[in-house]
Amino acid sequence: MATTPDAPRLPMDPRLSSPANYFRDVVISSITSLYQSLPHIDTSNIQLPPPGGWPEISSASLAAKGLHKTDEAVELLRHLPYIIAKCPWVAPDSFVLDYRRFLEGEDGKYLFLWELAGYDDSDSVPPWVVQLTTGNDASLKAYMLDTSDGTVTKYAQQVVYPDPARLYSRNDPRCWRNFCDDQTWPVEQFVRECQAKYRSLEWLGMPGNMKWPGVLQYSDDVEPDGFLYKENIKIREIYREYGWPESYRGGECRGAIQHYWDNR
Repeated sequence: MATTPDAPRLPMDPRLSSPANYFRDVVISSITSLYQSLPHIDTSNIQLPPPGGWPEISSASLAAKGLHKTDEAVELLRHLPYIIAKCPWVAPDSFVLDYRRFLEGEDGKYLFLWELAGYDDSDSVPPWVVQLTTGNDASLKAYMLDTSDGTVTKYAQQVVYPDPARLYSRNDPRCWRNFCDDQTWPVEQFVRECQAKYRSLEWLGMPGNMKWPGVLQYSDDVEPDGFLYKENIKIREIYREYGWPESYRGGECRGAIQHYWDNR
């Protein structure tokens, strides 16, 4: 099995202003903080692992589905929280994967990135990288956690063109990111930026168990006749009506949004 790269020995990451380091506890606490702050997710649906980790997750259970991961990647997956929902959306076009179970698409394929990898002429994403999220076939946004340095990078289904500006050399173990979006974040920064988008109502989480949409994106630049413009405006109003973010009444707000969406 491939060995996890020693990040401090690698050249300075061209996408980061300072070196990043991986600590399992930091990743777990950051991801838990993100899930618990989502306004459209009832915290009772967030399941925390038992002290020994999720017994359903092991190297053998992952390998049986075609996933071959390093020991540390497996241990991380065993100790992450998971959200009870068919499609627990956490970002636009991106919902959390539950490694205790494997979702299947309509074509029978498992909704994990290895089915889509290969743009870099490799067999898969490196075994020390963990896929946190997936999406639907039309607009997959897979956020990838690298256990070599504790960073998150968004792997898009589409081939990136033109080439990203901040490339890794071909012999750099991080070169799989060349076929991702041209931005990489330390996990703590990634979580803070996601939380800021929810707090400002740029991202509008949709309650319930929708196949789509799960998180709408609001922008002041969108024309009044733009896609879902009226829905975005109304949902922002509902969030504010129910106290978001300082005095948020989550259960009432989620019910009001669901009622509006079902009857719009």
